Amino acid sequence: MTTESEETIEQIESEEEDIDAGTPVYQIRSYPSDPDLETLHLRWRRGDIIIPEFQRGFVWKPAQASKLIESFLMGLPVPGIFVFVQGQGRGWQEANPSQLVIDGQQRLRSLFGFFENELPPEGKPFRLTGVDKHWQNKNFNDLEHWEQRMLLTSVLRVVNIEQREPQNDHSCIYQIFERLNTGGTALTPQEIRNSSYHGPFNNMLMEANKNSAWRSIFGTPNPDSRMRDVELIARFLALYESSDGYSEPMKKFISDYMGKHQWDSNSGDAQHIFLDCVRRVSDCLGERPFHVRRGINVAVYDSVMVAFGKSKTTPHDIKERYAKLKDCLDFINATTSGTTAVATVKTRLQLAERMLFE
Repeated sequence: MTTESEETIEQIESEEEDIDAGTPVYQIRSYPSDPDLETLHLRWRRGDIIIPEFQRGFVWKPAQASKLIESFLMGLPVPGIFVFVQGQGRGWQEANPSQLVIDGQQRLRSLFGFFENELPPEGKPFRLTGVDKHWQNKNFNDLEHWEQRMLLTSVLRVVNIEQREPQNDHSCIYQIFERLNTGGTALTPQEIRNSSYHGPFNNMLMEANKNSAWRSIFGTPNPDSRMRDVELIARFLALYESSDGYSEPMKKFISDYMGKHQWDSNSGDAQHIFLDCVRRVSDCLGERPFHVRRGINVAVYDSVMVAFGKSKTTPHDIKERYAKLKDCLDFINATTSGTTAVATVKTRLQLAERMLFE
């Protein structure tokens, strides 16, 4: 059975090999802390504790969440959580770095939901169920005052993780998450970037991904569940901005680009460039123009998109030029094998620009 990505993205061997290239060796600092639950809740409400989007949703049943609360009320030990400390020593939010939850979101959301009387994920009133009759059907406000204080002052062990090397690459979040959750579906590179480089620029990519002209080009009405469409937007923008500075692997080139622009306040400029380009491509080449064989060919896509992005005018015979480009043997070779090699990327970008717009 084919997957969603296999149906919409053409499988090119060199692209798949690029995804696995350059596995880093990490320099990690990890240290424990024992904050009380009240402190953790305050940090959550302040937005300093973040659930990355690669995490699954809240899946605990009310009885499971209630049992966790009961464990604290009984004074029983509770497994600790893992967080990635983000921002320390990087020139932003240094005084109060945020924490991305790698492992422990079910526990945290259960605790915070009980304090706020909102049972995740629907926000229904949170009353304890399946617990000792002394606490059965009680919410936080129903507890005795000393029980509330006992719960708020209980501690939860937190293992804090800081990545020192490589810099501007927070992929250890994914590596740790995957190893703590063995048997799950491996994340795509863009799903990792989505958590590692969250911020204004990533938000812009997510918004641009909804554009109707882009959906027509990509070939599906709804966003790809594995974020391969978002990755293509980032890939275009990275090559558009710095094709001369491209270095393989492509995976790292895109990640470095997103890391560079993560907190850009003017990300709307990049969004305008992308949306203007997809509008012109859609008007000139129609729907699904880069589905050369089975699915969208990402190498054809990036070269043609960059050529359109850099052009000021559009020849009247652009469709005929594009048909000739796709039949060009050198272009076929540059979009079917070795597609992430520096020389190959340079070749297809030059061919697309020359044959389409000169």
